Amino acid sequence: MPGEEGGTPPSQDFRLVGRRRAGSPFRLLKKFLCAAQNRDIPVTSITPSSVCFGGLPSEQARRRVKERLAPCKSAEAAPLPGFQGRSPCGFHTIIGDCAMTHCTACRAARPQSARLLSLFDSLGPIMSGPSSSHTAGMARIGRMGRSLVGGTPERITLHFFGALSHTYKGHASDSAVVAGLIGEREDSPNVRHALRLAAERGVKVEIRTHPDSDRNPNTVSMELTRGGRTYAVVGVSVGGGEIEMTELEGFPLCLRGNEDGALFIGPDGLGRAVFEERLGALSGFSCVKDGERTLYLCLAGKPFPDGADMPGLEMFPVRNILGNKLADAEPLFSTLAAMAELAGGDLPGLIEGYEARRSGTGRDEVRAAVLHHWEVMKASMADGLAGKSDMLAGLVPGDAGFRLARRVESGQALSGRTIGMAVARALAVMENNGSMRCVVAAPTAGACGVLPGAILSVAEERGLSDDAIVDGLLVAAAVGVLVAMRAPISGAIGGCQSEIGVASAMTAAGLAQLGGGTPEQVIHAAAIALKNLLGLICDPVAGPVEIPCIKRNAVGVSNAFAAADMALAGITSRIPPDEVVDALINVQGLLHPDLRGNLRGGLASTATGRALKDEWYARMKRMQA
Repeated sequence: MPGEEGGTPPSQDFRLVGRRRAGSPFRLLKKFLCAAQNRDIPVTSITPSSVCFGGLPSEQARRRVKERLAPCKSAEAAPLPGFQGRSPCGFHTIIGDCAMTHCTACRAARPQSARLLSLFDSLGPIMSGPSSSHTAGMARIGRMGRSLVGGTPERITLHFFGALSHTYKGHASDSAVVAGLIGEREDSPNVRHALRLAAERGVKVEIRTHPDSDRNPNTVSMELTRGGRTYAVVGVSVGGGEIEMTELEGFPLCLRGNEDGALFIGPDGLGRAVFEERLGALSGFSCVKDGERTLYLCLAGKPFPDGADMPGLEMFPVRNILGNKLADAEPLFSTLAAMAELAGGDLPGLIEGYEARRSGTGRDEVRAAVLHHWEVMKASMADGLAGKSDMLAGLVPGDAGFRLARRVESGQALSGRTIGMAVARALAVMENNGSMRCVVAAPTAGACGVLPGAILSVAEERGLSDDAIVDGLLVAAAVGVLVAMRAPISGAIGGCQSEIGVASAMTAAGLAQLGGGTPEQVIHAAAIALKNLLGLICDPVAGPVEIPCIKRNAVGVSNAFAAADMALAGITSRIPPDEVVDALINVQGLLHPDLRGNLRGGLASTATGRALKDEWYARMKRMQA
């Protein structure tokens, strides 16, 4: 059962994918063999006396693991630099772009190989609240599942693990996955009503939870029945709406939602030429073997036409659900220091070039897309300030932004108009988010108020043009991308430092740009803001994105202003900006699980927090009845 399987974040996961236990000899031996390969120890030199796990004779275990991970017979290798035609784990052959689908050990060896993020992975997605990881990401996983099985399933069984077992209802995760599976986008107002819509369409939905699992808590395992056949599909929400589809029918894979093509399962021995003869030219091709079966990935520049197939193979269509494609996997820059060094006097222009190269689009299109996101941000601020929001859980009144804005407008705010209105707007956006209305994640929904509240307040005070605002947002998005390519930006994985901390760093950088800062001042503003919030825990009360998430955005705003002003005054971070990101990664790894969104630590542990949890859980049971 899925609940029996252990796990860690994908970039650190050496497990065999499937239904074997985390401590099995297969997984342990695979990790051992990968380590041996990394030390240039030939696999054939590992003898029966050198390793034995779980009572299984080591030679037998080694043979079975090697058989499972054996190269496809159609070894048309197009080697990546440094791997001499073989994957980092040393067992299967790289064919085409190995970054698109390979075993989890390969991802651990090259964690950034398939994660050259778009600016709109950081400044976005545009989504219905309340959580980018657990609502928008889950809707995207559902959409990918729907694509893979060829349409809306007749029956859906969802498995949630760890912290998400407790919080899924407060984040509408079940509704979001189902929304994607019935064809709704992550920004659709129907996300909130998807369970009812599914029932009206005759789709049966079952939820199973595994609270004691140590599997990545952002994982959803789906059993999808369509046309009398049940499929096993697994996806992970990486953070900020970004996803990875990690398993199909027990095979490991790595799809991120911006690919077109198809997966095929069938006998071993088929080469690229066989597929191209029937399907046309492919932009990527790879395969992985499991016993007598092989999974083939065929990527193309556009979706295969309806009716495309491969006789004798089971086909699983892959559709681009994100809109952007990875046009060039070689980044224009990959560190904060490199970005500042390359910028010269035009940091926004450099960042436009990053996205244009990465996604194969024009610079004017990049700026137009940023401006569109800004219009959505402004609308979410206006909606939130209009009055009382209809909060999903109702743990807070939903009028904090409105109340603070009235005080600021009356001239009574101690922090003054600019910061006071920035905080009021941040609260208003978060209340909009908590009522499942449309917001822009920046970089997550749980921190979506920080950036727009601060940027709009400064823009108003200084009379800035839309072009200047777009420049500030470009800079903010680039900082978010450079952090997210190295560190998780999900509170359930790395604590709230991963959300509010990163949002504050993005905002500080954007403010420094609006204030006329140099590229060096911009990245030091980000570093100062981020290091000020290291260690910030994720402790949502009862689970919904309300307490303390909404008011915590205020800390991100005020911290960003302080960091930007310090940087613009010539104050630098003694720890270099990229090393501050190193520190974030370090603290994320050290943070106790009870401080990462599982409703056990921090404010969730208080008497009032526990009482609110009991109240909310009772309401959830009535909702599920």
